[in-house]
Amino acid sequence: MSKKVLYSDMTWPEVKEAAKDGRIPLIPIGSTEQHGLHLPLKTDAFIVEELCKEVASRIPDMAMVMPCIYYGYNEHHLDFPATIHIDHETLIRFVVNIGRSLAHHGFKKIIIVNGHGSNTALMEIAARRITLETQAICASLMYLALEPKVFQLIEGEEAHGGDIETSIMLYLAPNLVNTKLAERYWDIPKSRFIRWGVEPRGADFAVSGGAVQFMDWWSRISKDGTLGDPTKATSEKGKMFFELYVNALIDFIKEFREREIKPRKDHH
Repeated sequence: MSKKVLYSDMTWPEVKEAAKDGRIPLIPIGSTEQHGLHLPLKTDAFIVEELCKEVASRIPDMAMVMPCIYYGYNEHHLDFPATIHIDHETLIRFVVNIGRSLAHHGFKKIIIVNGHGSNTALMEIAARRITLETQAICASLMYLALEPKVFQLIEGEEAHGGDIETSIMLYLAPNLVNTKLAERYWDIPKSRFIRWGVEPRGADFAVSGGAVQFMDWWSRISKDGTLGDPTKATSEKGKMFFELYVNALIDFIKEFREREIKPRKDHH
């Protein structure tokens, strides 16, 4: 019998066994927010949830998927109707409590898999707190930054609803993408210090800045909510991007699973 990979599908004895076997719970978190005129509100959460499910299905002995958190920190998007924002302290506490519960049930390693850029700093804090306040260790990651090869393959810009996200959505759920409404928007002041997203053939993905961290109200930097070039997106590229992220996450899970949790030593 194949192992269940969704935590919510399991019974409590199966969860107990999963902890005993050293399987790593993946906590997918995204957002419910505007993604321009061409993508659905659930884009961030949907992509990261599908990513985690695909990864766990390929290595069920090593990983399992927690219920996705569909809300994130996105007050800067509230000028666009439909965005749901969660206060930063509330979101951090929420995720920390999930981690504490998992650690209480015997899980030693936990990974937060983030699909929304502005959650990044908060999820790093949540992961640190879980590590410092429980017997488990917890890492957080932003999937877009997990595989730099993707940035060498995109044809248009990506920051929000651009080439990468639109391509992946065309691959995973083409019925939810309205390509007729897709428009390029990339009118960003030039700066040596502040970076937004990634341009074609870029080196990495700057979540909310480069050397300098800065996030403005989104309505000041985008006319329709998009920041990127979704007109270059294709389903074929989406499949390629998705596979690269799946393989990168699998590699990290294997590495993290082998990481030794050494005993602490108080030097007072």
